[in-house]
Amino acid sequence: MPRCLLCDDHVPDLTMDDVYRVLEALGPMPSEALAAMVDYGLSDAEIGRYFKLPHYMITTLREHWGIASDQ
Repeated sequence: MPRCLLCDDHVPDLTMDDVYRVLEALGPMPSEALAAMVDYGLSDAEIGRYFKLPHYMITTLREHWGIASDQ
């Protein structure tokens, strides 16, 4: 089973409440879920609306995991 990148590696600017919120929204493989949404061509704001998370949180996670945005 893939390791949880949010649990193993502290993401700057996110509290533990934020981490639980992200895991609840994005599931057990959050970086892969986020990468897929970016591959679909969605912006951070659109992804945030879809998952009911603030866009700055999506941007923080995308940058932390090195997921490039075409936007």
